[in-house]
Amino acid sequence: MRKVRGAKALSDYLKSINCDMSETTIFRLLKTRSIPCRRPTPKILIFDLDTIDRWLDEGEEEKYASN
Repeated sequence: MRKVRGAKALSDYLKSINCDMSETTIFRLLKTRSIPCRRPTPKILIFDLDTIDRWLDEGEEEKYASN
């Protein structure tokens, strides 16, 4: 399992796979519980990159299905 800690690390990962997303957008998605993550404590965010990849793929499928 590939994991990163924090919104900055996730933003950097997404940028590396050409899916640029700002930390602000990540926090907005967290607030609405729209992005998968674990919070072992209120100030620690853990993102499983395999889960994030699947989440991105599902979003692409929905995008094309609605057209």
